[in-house]
Amino acid sequence: MGAKIKELLVLPSLREAEVLTGHNNLNQTVTSLSFLEIADMEYCEEHFELNEYHTGELALTSFFSIREDIDKQCAAICQLQRMGGIGIILYNVGTVLPRVAPKVLETAQALDFIIIQMPKQYRCIRYSEVIIELMAEILKKRPADNIVNEVLEKASLLPEHLRTVDITLKLLSDLLRTNIVLMNADNEVTNQIKWPRNSTTDLERLLRRVALEDGQQVLKNDFSIFYKELYQKGNGSLSLYLLKEHELLTEAECEQTVELLRVALNLWGKKHGEVNEAALVHAILNDESEKMYRFANQLKIDVKGIELMWLLQLNDLKEEKKLKEDILSYASKFYKTCVTQLLDDQLIVLLGNYRHNDSELVLGETFIQNSPYKESIDSIVLCPRLRNTTDVRTTYQLVNEVALQLPKLFHEKKNFSISEIRQVAYANKLIQSGEAEVEETLALLSPIMDSKEQLMTLCSFLLDAGADFQICSEQLFIHKNTVKYRIKKISEALGYNVMRFSESYECYVACLTYRLISL
Repeated sequence: MGAKIKELLVLPSLREAEVLTGHNNLNQTVTSLSFLEIADMEYCEEHFELNEYHTGELALTSFFSIREDIDKQCAAICQLQRMGGIGIILYNVGTVLPRVAPKVLETAQALDFIIIQMPKQYRCIRYSEVIIELMAEILKKRPADNIVNEVLEKASLLPEHLRTVDITLKLLSDLLRTNIVLMNADNEVTNQIKWPRNSTTDLERLLRRVALEDGQQVLKNDFSIFYKELYQKGNGSLSLYLLKEHELLTEAECEQTVELLRVALNLWGKKHGEVNEAALVHAILNDESEKMYRFANQLKIDVKGIELMWLLQLNDLKEEKKLKEDILSYASKFYKTCVTQLLDDQLIVLLGNYRHNDSELVLGETFIQNSPYKESIDSIVLCPRLRNTTDVRTTYQLVNEVALQLPKLFHEKKNFSISEIRQVAYANKLIQSGEAEVEETLALLSPIMDSKEQLMTLCSFLLDAGADFQICSEQLFIHKNTVKYRIKKISEALGYNVMRFSESYECYVACLTYRLISL
């Protein structure tokens, strides 16, 4: 079932360890241990699948391969947290790793990510002591009467787009170390979670060879198989199967699983088994690959061909239906694959199989300028060159991290590139890195910091007007030549030519940072 961090900290192997960050999360349950053998996330992104979700995982590492790169240590912590990890046990501080940098601690603390530091300068390296004791504690049999609360508590801590039936079943699978299959009334698999995740067992084939009665558990080919039929309004009849290898599930585990699934379906499973474009988009964004390909096949949509995404922030949902029709009418002239869906107050447009030679970015900007419903659109983010649905998901998440800040950072600006979104995310991280980083970035603006007029002009010119004199003059209600004169004087004061890209970029980041801390 797992063990809480605070219970593990009193074990002899961790008694002298120090909790550096994540003190608010010591009630979290650890369900597994792993080694962070390769800590360089740039290498991992190129060679490994990083979109899986491993809830309750605690990693052992010394950051050996990135011991001198603080930014990569922060990136590793962020990636582990995104994948469901709750913390790391950090070895060899003072020997392999000189020290735990303040930036690393600040990154972890901001994410409530736990860092447990083993005694510093400890030269007797014995990972086995921690592994043996912690795994023995994790694998202890514990009462199963708190499964529902435990899983729902973990799910509630996730970003909203990850609070789904599929993720709930993944959390449960890790907790019980059990395969889970959910089928609809037509005996089609709607969810299949394997344990371990890389298992090659053909679960559907195994289930076809077993006759089960509702609420019954049987043994078949080294598997205990539990079956329960559920009914939910909107989803109809659903068949739940739990398949545990070499071990029987307890009655309490089965009952708690059924209760958990009912709650999850009520919370996040509206029209869970329905096949439509909305369900397909949800499957893409929630990393439900099996469901995604099944839906795409039934809808005859080429998800592998998706190469571009528009994300439109709406201010008036009354025109949403007409806006979708307008987008489809426009985009279908240029793309064979067109999918549009509303998620909250955001319209997601997925495009693929481009059949023209025009600039894709210009197409998006042209649509915004000419659409009769443009007043309903607060902003549009154009995200080109998406390699796969993984890029769709990560890009969507990145945009949503900063979407609410865009109107305050970029005044009167509607069109955004994904590059601008990444720069906002970078400025956010810079601010989270600490006061010293912020002061160093803003030092560039110090010669004009006391001049409200110059500061406002520079921010407007770089952020709002895209370095366009005419647009800037219209936004500031001054003559174009006045803008040119001010920019010339600002460049002289800063010692940077803000008209030259290589020099203006640092000014751009400084202006972003200034506006962010002024929000």
